[in-house]
Amino acid sequence: MRKKWIGMLLSFLLLSGSITPSVYAVSINDRTNTSQGSTSQTNETTATSSNAPLIESTNPTTEETTGTTENSAENSSKDISVDEVHFPDQNFRQVLIEMMEKNHSNVLSDELLATTELDLSGRNIKSLDGIEYFKQLKKLEVQNNELEQVDVSALSELTYLDVSKNKLSTIDLSMNDHLTYFNGKEQLINAEASKDDREWVINQDNLKPELNKIDINSTNWEYNGSVFTTVEPSALNYSYQVEFSQKAILEETSNRSLDITVDVKFLEQNSVESIIPKEEKIEMVQGETKQLEYSLVPENAEIITPNWVSVDNNIVEVDEKGLVTAKAIGETEVLLKDGERTLGKFNIQVEKNNNDSITQANRPEQTVSNRAEVSKPSVSYQTHVQTYGWQSTVADGATAGTIGQGKRIEAIKIQLPNNSLNGDIEYSSHVRTIGWQNYVKNGATSGTTDLSLRTEAIRIRLTGEISEQYSVYYRVHSAYFGWLGWAKDGEDAGSSGFGYQMEAIQIQLVKKGEVAPTQSTAFYDKDKLPNPNVNYQTHSQSVGWQPYKSNGSTAGTMNRGLRLEAVKINVSDTPIPGSIEYSSHVRSIGWQNYVRDDAISGTTDRKLRTEAIRIRLTGQLAEHYDVYYRVHSAYFGWLGWTKNNGNAGSAGFGYQMEAMEVRLVAKGQSGPAASTAFYDKDTIKNPNVNYQTHSQSIGWQGYQMNGATAGTVGRGFRLEALRMNISSTPIPGTIEYSTHVQSIGWQNYVNNNALSGTEGRKLRAEAIRVRLTGQLGQHYDVYYRVHSAQLGWLDWARNGQNAGTSNVALQMEAIQVVLVKKGAPAPGPTSNPYQTSINHLFVMGHGAGDPGASYNGINERDFTRNELMPYLQKWAGRLKTNRITFYDTNADMFQDTRRMQGAYTISSSFSSVTEFHLDAGAIGISTGGHVIAHRNGNSYTTQNYAIANVIRTHVGLWGSVQNTGGINLRSDLLNLNVLHSRGIPYRLAELGFITNTRDVENIRRNMDQIAKGIVEGVTGERL
Repeated sequence: MRKKWIGMLLSFLLLSGSITPSVYAVSINDRTNTSQGSTSQTNETTATSSNAPLIESTNPTTEETTGTTENSAENSSKDISVDEVHFPDQNFRQVLIEMMEKNHSNVLSDELLATTELDLSGRNIKSLDGIEYFKQLKKLEVQNNELEQVDVSALSELTYLDVSKNKLSTIDLSMNDHLTYFNGKEQLINAEASKDDREWVINQDNLKPELNKIDINSTNWEYNGSVFTTVEPSALNYSYQVEFSQKAILEETSNRSLDITVDVKFLEQNSVESIIPKEEKIEMVQGETKQLEYSLVPENAEIITPNWVSVDNNIVEVDEKGLVTAKAIGETEVLLKDGERTLGKFNIQVEKNNNDSITQANRPEQTVSNRAEVSKPSVSYQTHVQTYGWQSTVADGATAGTIGQGKRIEAIKIQLPNNSLNGDIEYSSHVRTIGWQNYVKNGATSGTTDLSLRTEAIRIRLTGEISEQYSVYYRVHSAYFGWLGWAKDGEDAGSSGFGYQMEAIQIQLVKKGEVAPTQSTAFYDKDKLPNPNVNYQTHSQSVGWQPYKSNGSTAGTMNRGLRLEAVKINVSDTPIPGSIEYSSHVRSIGWQNYVRDDAISGTTDRKLRTEAIRIRLTGQLAEHYDVYYRVHSAYFGWLGWTKNNGNAGSAGFGYQMEAMEVRLVAKGQSGPAASTAFYDKDTIKNPNVNYQTHSQSIGWQGYQMNGATAGTVGRGFRLEALRMNISSTPIPGTIEYSTHVQSIGWQNYVNNNALSGTEGRKLRAEAIRVRLTGQLGQHYDVYYRVHSAQLGWLDWARNGQNAGTSNVALQMEAIQVVLVKKGAPAPGPTSNPYQTSINHLFVMGHGAGDPGASYNGINERDFTRNELMPYLQKWAGRLKTNRITFYDTNADMFQDTRRMQGAYTISSSFSSVTEFHLDAGAIGISTGGHVIAHRNGNSYTTQNYAIANVIRTHVGLWGSVQNTGGINLRSDLLNLNVLHSRGIPYRLAELGFITNTRDVENIRRNMDQIAKGIVEGVTGERL
């Protein structure tokens, strides 16, 4: 217990700032009075890099500050019990209990709630509910658990998050502004794939990521925003691009995505459980044929051995494909089986095929023999049918022709047998490519028999005495329309302009004054038929269902920012068969299945936005009409018109539909002018960013774009002004930019090709910041980097960060700018885009148990730290535009690098690294110093020669480098190679031989001038 209290006290002091951690840095801001024998310095905590132990020399005096801790009411432990209500996961609760005191009363203490680091790895945790109470968490490790969801949006201080080896398919880190490290590797998700037609399909809720955020790494798999599909069973691996806060700056080693492996179980084809008939009761007339329709349960199942059975073959017959033919009046059932197992049944009722007023109807060539009826005239008729030719004659309302076979009537003969009244029956056919023919009469052929032409309509009339006592009634079964209404006495029956064939006909004579068939629409002329109405109703956020709109009127809302959530559409006032079908693209769902005829598409109780829609006509409606529609999308406004199943709206942007308009236009007529109706973020071309620079001695140069270099490199010309713009994108927004100019400082932001900087004043531009506005800024990051005098290319900045330098009088010489989609990686390193001073790192060689070379009571470690370093600190303290940082003298950078720290982790903001050593050789013989640099780099630099000249002047050069100016090129040193690979200039200065007393004496005698010369040589400042 005593150790625990001591540990808690130390933790409190560390958090409050009363003591400093062992990894520290010391800043130099003022000159430090240093003598050879002693130094006075104070250490204060600074942040120089993520892992490297660095020290900067500092002012002689530093004030100590004591931190205070405030516990907010939100974090008070009085309400937070470790129970199922606050922490539903039992294993999470167990971890918390283990962290508590023995007599904890099951309530979290304020000390626990103030925890900044929490390791929950490998505890089989399935839910992190309750983590939101730990408001001060900075580091959270939850790797190797069973988590399917992680919500850390409440942890505003979080800097480190490891969720690797879980079951995550998505994660949102857009609220974690301070995050610097994220690990999302090795997510393993179990899934089942079922066979759908020829593809394997994964359709489960936890595998429906946003389409624009994934990259599939498996060659056989595809994803449409709703389901994953593959033709061949294979492994599925993909990456989910995580959305981070725009303020978060991630380390280079951090992941930007979840790496997901899906363990797919490929299921054999499901056997069908049952069927659902499309119609509850099917009504037919004698002679009619009909295809029975149904849906399967489950949807992706398959009937292995379909077997159709009619319960009563006298009433209906059914073939092996489910085509049923009505034979006799009655009611029966047709069964569909899989082998011998019954899946479902169809209820079928067959009625007479003529109106009740018809007294002699259904028997062909019926002869009237009853003497009481002898005087009543009869009408008989015969049709010539496609592929069949002339059929048998029928009479008095019976059906001539075919139904359900798709066969055209090509010709007809009509006559009045046994007619005791004077007069004739005349008839005229409307024939394809011919139109209305002349009337013929009394059994003559109307139509054609050898041209394969369809008849589309007919007119029939009586003449003479019979016309005074009787009317002739007739109706046509027209392709797609079916049975039309009854016409009489020369009226048109059938259709014109649609290309629909007559397939069957019924004719009867009715005595005037007696009950006759009820008349209705018997003929449709396409040229005279009014357009159908298309009606649509929208469900809007905060409004609900609004009234129906029709024929191009606006449904929904505009300028209110309300999302459209669902829609219903129907077509009315048309005899033309067909439906209107529509599918919505819904947030977090993607494209839904098509629905039709006033069914709901979208959602009404889930607060989900619809983002796009597609609409199509079916049946004969689609043959004669086009459906046009357009969408009012948030930020885009009214998009262009599209038609007939084209996509309208957007996907991947998160933009809601707010309103829509729909119109039907007859084929051949001009509809609204089509233009871009749909934008898909995944397929839309990246915008172009264009930029132009004004350079010294050159003036305005040509525009560059998308990461190309504008300005000059290697010519020493200052960049004085620039312009920028965005092109080739429908996404609203602008690019804004501000320049830091010599003698002026930061200028105001300008945009869209306005001039930033100066022209004609010979002032150097030193730094820049660039940002996107509007929706451009929501979907893209703008990255930019600067080529600065002396420093070369700095790292990439983004979204308003400073890039370049200030306070060091260094000119910008060139710039590169590029747009990157949100979530995509940066174009390069991002840690050091801007410098207000020029930073250098000095490293004293060896240390941490390694004394280095030793001779005559002297070793490298102590000599460089105790004798050389105080002089280096003295002169470093006098620098004005440069800054020198000293690596932790309690550490050895070589040993740190071997542990993957050291040279691997020091900040890339350092313009150079200089390491100091003494050499060892033949005692009393080997003499002189040299500078080691990398053989594969630009190592013959002014700085390296300057240090070598200092050594030459005060100690002398080693004989092996006399001809190279003191430079020794190598590639066999660890720190040398690591820093070379990172692009950070590195040199190792061997000041002389420790095994040569003259060298050591020369160094000691000239220590002050050696230190001054090295500091001047590295920084370029005269002291």
